[in-house]
Amino acid sequence: MLDVLGTLEADAVRARARGLEPEAEEIFFFGASVGALFGVRRRDGSRVAIKVNKLFGDEAYFADVQELQARLAAGGYPAPRPLRRVGTATVDEWLDAGEFRNAHEPPVRRAMARELVRFHRLATATGVRPRREFLRPAGALWPKPHNALFDFEATTAGAGWIDDIAAAARAVADVPVGAEIVGHTDWSAKHLRFDRGLRPTAVYDWDSVTTGLEPELVGTAAASFTYTEELEEEIDVWPSADESRAFLAEYEAERGAPFAEEERAVARAACVYLRAYAARCHHAFGGDARQTGLEELASTLLVSDTL
Repeated sequence: MLDVLGTLEADAVRARARGLEPEAEEIFFFGASVGALFGVRRRDGSRVAIKVNKLFGDEAYFADVQELQARLAAGGYPAPRPLRRVGTATVDEWLDAGEFRNAHEPPVRRAMARELVRFHRLATATGVRPRREFLRPAGALWPKPHNALFDFEATTAGAGWIDDIAAAARAVADVPVGAEIVGHTDWSAKHLRFDRGLRPTAVYDWDSVTTGLEPELVGTAAASFTYTEELEEEIDVWPSADESRAFLAEYEAERGAPFAEEERAVARAACVYLRAYAARCHHAFGGDARQTGLEELASTLLVSDTL
């Protein structure tokens, strides 16, 4: 929270939200990770979501994201309707219809793969092309960590096996193949709500939307689609190698056409790289990175002469 808002003082945090929403009557929700999210009830009874974004600083990007949200919401897509923007802070309607679901359940996994295809098609068809800043410098293995808690430079000891897998994955994932689309880089169970028929009722985290190549975006989703902290039950947040492989296959089936061999290789490599990044964060925070299932994923999905 300190990295995002610059303070840990509760009154100062509340003042930040009230400064972004002068009609605020009650702050009924607060969460902080890559950004800070406030749920605010206004004097007229309406509820809004205020997100303070720290990782990306391009105001034009957020303007494009809100334009995309507005067009999709107008067409009936379950996107929070954007209300306004203050710099890189966004104010949207509060949307909480439906329920979070456990994506380890095959019907939920299939629903997420199906919805990702629909999202790609609808978002790309708008003609709006949000492009996020590229946080991985040219030639670098890792991007700037998304949270100040993860200091990669200070935690290199014991991380060599993770770096080796990541380097092998990037060598494949960096091949520029596939169609350019508008996608979502954190397509995970914590960012979707569903009705009882597994139709999506809310899609969140719009600052994860960007324009990129389809195979890499789909592979990234396959690496972490089960991730959530929103369920009462305790689950393994990471999909197994078999689950990631099934997600990719279900995406291709819903897409109506399989990926070409080179595209499929890129998708699988992107899946491994995203999990390697998660393992590297886990290691940097002092955890056992092998609990992320990276080794199994790499041995199952990654075709590389360097492993």
